[in-house]
Amino acid sequence: MTAPIRSSVLALVGASLLTLATPLAAGAHSAKGPTYLYDCSTVVQRPSQITISCADADRLVKAITWSSWSGRSAHARGTLEWNTCTPTCAAGATKTKVITFTATDRKEVKGRWLYTELKGPRGAWGAKSKVFHLPTAPL
Repeated sequence: MTAPIRSSVLALVGASLLTLATPLAAGAHSAKGPTYLYDCSTVVQRPSQITISCADADRLVKAITWSSWSGRSAHARGTLEWNTCTPTCAAGATKTKVITFTATDRKEVKGRWLYTELKGPRGAWGAKSKVFHLPTAPL
């Protein structure tokens, strides 16, 4: 085989492999179907509010605006509201702070795509962690 023909064959084979590999790689990161998250016991898309403390609603993010809601992650801004629980939760003061956060770790759970984590500023979720693990089933 001459050099120009060999180069053409190699280019054609390379292009064919690239064409086959691209959908496989894309499919690994972007499965079809809408994505939701659980707000305690309610499955929602693009919620305007997410309750962090489902038992007593002492911590939540409200007035949420989503700048994106895609397969891998969703980005938002909202107002974090929490009870200081000082000296007790019944007598505690309500505090607020505007935060930006991301819904991530998209997983398929019982045939439905769910974001399973919120990532935001340290302490936003009531602990020192930057990550809050969302429920994957109604609470």
